Amino acid sequence: MQRKSSKEADSTVAAIILGTIGVLSFIVQPGLVQGFVTEYGSTEAVANGLAFAEMLGIASSTILAALISDRFSWRLQASLALVIAAAGYALSGLASGGDMLSIARFIAGFGSGIVISISFVVVGATARAERNLALYLVLLLTYGALGLWAMPTILDTVGLDAVFYGWAVMCLAAIAAALQLPAHASSGGQSDGLQTEMSSARAPWLAIILTLAGILVYNVSVGVAWANLFLIGIDAGLDEQPIADALLICQFTAVGGALGAVWFSERVGNFWPVLVGLLGGAGAIALTLGQPDYAAFLVALIAFNTLWNFAMPFILGLAASLTPSGRLMSTAIAFQMLGLAFGPLAASELLGETSSFEPVKALSIATMLIPLALLAWPLLRRGRPADEGGAQFAK
Repeated sequence: MQRKSSKEADSTVAAIILGTIGVLSFIVQPGLVQGFVTEYGSTEAVANGLAFAEMLGIASSTILAALISDRFSWRLQASLALVIAAAGYALSGLASGGDMLSIARFIAGFGSGIVISISFVVVGATARAERNLALYLVLLLTYGALGLWAMPTILDTVGLDAVFYGWAVMCLAAIAAALQLPAHASSGGQSDGLQTEMSSARAPWLAIILTLAGILVYNVSVGVAWANLFLIGIDAGLDEQPIADALLICQFTAVGGALGAVWFSERVGNFWPVLVGLLGGAGAIALTLGQPDYAAFLVALIAFNTLWNFAMPFILGLAASLTPSGRLMSTAIAFQMLGLAFGPLAASELLGETSSFEPVKALSIATMLIPLALLAWPLLRRGRPADEGGAQFAK
């Protein structure tokens, strides 16, 4: 029994580490997008397009992982994915802003997406999932905070090419952690695809469709804002290092948001945290409208990032509650990544037509509020008897 517990602890630690490796570049995306502009001379629209290429790779592989995650060894999948991600990062450095950079970013994202999906499933399947998810987010957000804070100095010192090479080395080193994962999933080889989940769900199909649509649209909003926070600060006339300092602070407050979600999860339902998270998030983005001063910009970043990490566990928790096994989670993660991918693409299209960030901010606000309508019915019905058979969608 003790040996089994030790193996479980090792695999949990490995999954938490891999979760951070999977988001090496995404969690510092505002600084990376700014680096595309300052280091490679890209326009803001092109920089957002590069962010989209990476996130499209992540979204594509998370969809694939949802379909095949329990058909092959997790160790093998994670190890191969890390090699693919490392190749994408190395190619990004070699491209050095050239025509191949978009393809390289897609490759890096594709490998990273599988790592993210597997690590999330492993942590979510542990006996103390909430505590382990909190540790997952703490490590991830701490890395993000320090990375965003140091990004301007690192870019000035070694350049963006060297950053990509460093991330490639980190991916290869993380294969050691991948080998500590459980060999196989415990779901008996059934597909986690959307069709399977809908056919086996206790919740009405409409509730599942609305929930997944809400997750998609909400993450479009997050993707629009997150990829452009650094550029929005620059557009407001703020200096790079103070912006980096603000991003550092908001990453640490986001840890509090994630831990707050764990504390509230045992005390309240999903409705009020989601309502507060989405309304507060829209209000935070609204603070950046016009030409905000540094104080308003700092408050906006703190509120946006903290509420994002507070609300997301409740939104994903709703998805997990819609099926008897909770296996809709992997599909929900795929929809999350699709939203995070198409956010920068939408921003790129808007910035290609105008040099103003105001339409980008307005889009983020609108797509933050739309999920309130999409998620309202599933949230209000959660825990009530279904129309027929007395089934519930409570956990």
